[in-house]
Amino acid sequence: MAKEIDESKQGQSLVLTADSTNTKKLYIESYGCQMNFSDSEIVASILSKVGYNTTDSVDDADLVLYQHLLSSR
Repeated sequence: MAKEIDESKQGQSLVLTADSTNTKKLYIESYGCQMNFSDSEIVASILSKVGYNTTDSVDDADLVLYQHLLSSR
């Protein structure tokens, strides 16, 4: 069974719960398949461990990532 893409998420920034000790901001947008959204959450989680909180403002971000790759399983 194929996973369906939630079209409403296309191009929206990923915002996770902030860690008050983190000082840098990450803006991340995903497009494409469901794996891209999952990968973006993993990347944000890893970067959280090295001082990044997610933000919904590209202008406030210290690091900007756009995820638009096709995953193969």
